[in-house]
Amino acid sequence: MRLGIRIAKRLGVFAVTVVGASLLVFLITAALPGDVAEAILGTSATPETVAALRAQLGLDRPLPVQYLDWVGGLLTGNLGVSHLSGDPVLTLLGARVAVTAWLVGFAMLGSLLIALPSGLVAAVKRRSWQGVVVGAGAQVGMAIPVFWAGILASMVFAVWLHWLPANGYVALTKSPLGWAAHLVLPVLTLSVVQGAALTRYVRSAFVEVLNEDYYRTARAVGWTPARALWRHGLRNASISLVTVLGLQASSVLVGAIVVESVFNLPGLGSMLLTAVAQRDLLVVRGTVMFLVVVVLAISALVDFSYLLIDPRQQTERSTQ
Repeated sequence: MRLGIRIAKRLGVFAVTVVGASLLVFLITAALPGDVAEAILGTSATPETVAALRAQLGLDRPLPVQYLDWVGGLLTGNLGVSHLSGDPVLTLLGARVAVTAWLVGFAMLGSLLIALPSGLVAAVKRRSWQGVVVGAGAQVGMAIPVFWAGILASMVFAVWLHWLPANGYVALTKSPLGWAAHLVLPVLTLSVVQGAALTRYVRSAFVEVLNEDYYRTARAVGWTPARALWRHGLRNASISLVTVLGLQASSVLVGAIVVESVFNLPGLGSMLLTAVAQRDLLVVRGTVMFLVVVVLAISALVDFSYLLIDPRQQTERSTQ
């Protein structure tokens, strides 16, 4: 019963947040400089033809009417039609979402594989040279911009060593080997940058565990540091790590937009940047709204995952 009430509350917050995000996305895109009709017709168009196209596209209507029409389409799964290509926005998203999903999914996994052992070493060996080296490496990784890391990786592995392709994309159904080869550098770039940031949080979470009484008791009875952390510290540290991982999801999505541009991947990020440059408003709104809903859904899943990691959270929160 308590779990059902909590889920209902969380879904209510999710719905309200989505509505607020839709209003914010609409207002920001409406405030973008330039005119869609002029972008379509070109600079040689006359004011009359521009006005006629604006009326045809419905851009001459009041903003509240345009917003309600757009939201009504969202509720029915109709994101509108691209002003430039004439294709449905939902079709454009479907054609590119798989590329971004592969990139983000593998990057999240790669950042975890980097951050968990690195953060553990940095915490256990924090007073030795190993911990200092890992901490310094994490600081350097956090300071490197994603686009610069992508360019550097492309120069080393594609231009100098000729091990991997520098850019482009091959569908998994066409060539699994080519698909994997084209994803290695983008995934590696995003994993290293995000893994460096995540290492700092992992280290902090495990340092807190090392200062707890249950860890010192386990060590006093003869357990090794690794066994004590695995048996007693991992669950307690997992709550903080899951929270941070949920927050990192938005950072990975933002990083994916940059990485897709660097490596010329046909994902949501490259489509979004192109739509912004061409002022294709419905494509921009649909893409941004899709990304917002994904981030909010991940945040909700993180909240629900607390109960799986530590069921005591349900009781503790219900008594507050």
